[in-house]
Amino acid sequence: MKRMSSSLRAKEEFMVMCREGIYQAGERLPSETKMAQHFGISRETWRASLELLRREGIIYSKHGVGTFLMEVSAKAENDLTRLCAISEMIRQAGIAEGRSSYTTGLTIPSSEVASALGVKSGINVFYVNRTRYTKSGDPICCSMHYMPVYLADELDPMHMPDSLFFYFENRKGIFVSRSSAHILIPKHDDPLAVQLRGEQQDMQILGMEQQHFDSRGNPVLYTIDYLRSEIFNFSVTRIREK
Repeated sequence: MKRMSSSLRAKEEFMVMCREGIYQAGERLPSETKMAQHFGISRETWRASLELLRREGIIYSKHGVGTFLMEVSAKAENDLTRLCAISEMIRQAGIAEGRSSYTTGLTIPSSEVASALGVKSGINVFYVNRTRYTKSGDPICCSMHYMPVYLADELDPMHMPDSLFFYFENRKGIFVSRSSAHILIPKHDDPLAVQLRGEQQDMQILGMEQQHFDSRGNPVLYTIDYLRSEIFNFSVTRIREK
């Protein structure tokens, strides 16, 4: 088992604080010394955490002024060429995420899912069915995640991580480096769409099916994410060749 580094752990704890509203968009963060003391790490380790946050566009620094949590209004739309966790997409949308509900277990996958994961037909895979909500209890998105059983052996069904990407990286030593994605509009009676919609029959939904690969090109995760289209904006840069 690969242990989470101190800088990554502090970064994740900081993200939890942001989701809980302890730090607000546009707010200047306390000094490096105070933040390091809060997380019980060295100043150098917290600087490494800041670099991780800066790379993800969560903070920015003004020379001689301080470090600030990025304003939601200054955020770009979700760039489809950039692979990131759903939890990060929710934060970029300016939403304070609350609780999640989920079920987990084993299932015989469809031939499409089995092929995407590189497992034989008729072999069980592990699944996570998750619904994310705002702090006020409104649904944000529903997801179905499938992975080979051997990769799920360190998942705790009672305490699921915010991001399976972080689980793979911190518990299995696997870096999810790319995905093959397909954008779709689900049918009205699609079970996952029904789960997300609940009683809000007029809810508009955008779907993404993604086959995720590790840094060696091995398939490790297949996901189906249904998102409320009025919440999320997506963009992609298209280039016209001469």
